[in-house]
Parts: sequence; C-alpha cells; structure tokens
Amino acid sequence: MKLLLTSNGFIGTSLEKDFLEMAGNKTGLRVAIIPTAGDPIEWVPLKEGDTSYDNFVPKLIGKSSDGKGEYYDYFKSKGYEVTIVDLKEDQNLIKERLQNVNIIFVGGGDVNYLLDWAKKSGLDTYLKEILSNDVLYIGLSAGNGLLMPDIGLTWWEPTMKADHAGFGIVDFDIVVHQKEDDQSKNTIKLIERKKYYQTVTKYPWITYLVKDGQAIKVIGDTIEHVGEGEKNSI
Repeated sequence: MKLLLTSNGFIGTSLEKDFLEMAGNKTGLRVAIIPTAGDPIEWVPLKEGDTSYDNFVPKLIGKSSDGKGEYYDYFKSKGYEVTIVDLKEDQNLIKERLQNVNIIFVGGGDVNYLLDWAKKSGLDTYLKEILSNDVLYIGLSAGNGLLMPDIGLTWWEPTMKADHAGFGIVDFDIVVHQKEDDQSKNTIKLIERKKYYQTVTKYPWITYLVKDGQAIKVIGDTIEHVGEGEKNSI
C-alpha cells in the first residue's frame, strides 16, 4: 500500500519529492481526483429551530466542486490523464473509473460530508482492494479521513448519533493543520482530548499530529512522518 496523507497538500513543499518518488517519476499515469469534500455546503436542521447536532443535514448551496483546481492543473502539467470522480455519481461508474487509475487524490473540505457520500457510493466495500494493487492514495486534509479508523477525536460526543467511523484501512489516526498556537489543536489539549475520548469510545490508535507542510508517508509496512518542522504523535 502506498499512501501520502498530507495536511495541506504537497505542491511547493518538500513533500513534492516524496510524491514524485512514490509515483515512480513516471509520465502518462492515470489520476482520479475525488473533489466531493469540497462541495459548497451548509449544515441545516431538518426542522426549523431544532439545534440538535444529529438533526442537521448537509445542504448544497452551489454547484458541486468540479475538482479543477491547482492539483488538476499540476497533474495535467505532468502529462497525466486526469479523471474527476464525484462520489455523488452512479456507483458503478465510480467503481469503474477508480479501478483503472494509478493515483487517487482525495481533496479537502468537510470530512463528515465526504465520509457520508463515500459510504453511500459503496467505496468502503472496495477501496482497500484497489489500494492493494499498487495504487497511490494522496489525501489532503479531510481526504485522509476515509482511511482512518475514527474521524471523531476532535468533535464527537457520546450523545451524538453521528457516524465517526472511517474505513479503518490504516491503524492510526491523523490530526491535520496541527499547531501549538491553536487552542484546540496544541499538543497538550489534544492529549487531554484523547484521554477523554478513550473514556467514551474505543480508541486504541496512535494519533499523528500533522502540521501544514507535513504528511504521513506509508509504503508497505513502513510509516514515516515526513516534511518540515517538529513531528509529534500522541
């Protein structure tokens, strides 16, 4: 399995070298971009005045993301064949497109919305098999959430019915955009939160604290925390 799980991407950082090495420095590769997490949405209550978290649903407030941003341009500049795969499309079409690529790039946005559509599309039933066939998976921010065993560390409470289980393809979790001057994402606060979280749900996994410009790089059984700056896990 080959994974490059980034906080804010790799373009313009030392991580680009990691990407190119993992891609084999080849031309003519086939890339699928999954932009679904970046759809313009807002969470609205099912019933007016109902402020319960579990009664909020995502509402699309504009056109779905077309995925044609800087990573689309970057991959095209490398001579890659790029396909956009929206997880809201036909399930059979999604599976067909993903089974014929060398790289899957999953962009950032709303991780709960992404996970919901990933499960609705059936992606959870075959993504692990695809990745076992030497396909490189690149996650950007929320795009990492699909692989994780649990996406709820920083927000889920036991009173919530909301789904916080990822696909569990990896046996670790990631906190992205981590920085010490963030009141909710500094190391001490995250350690406190993890201790609490372990009292309300099963959470045995190591958690990597990934700053912008950093990534978790996985090749086979080897896991590396790469990029610039101090690297921590809890």
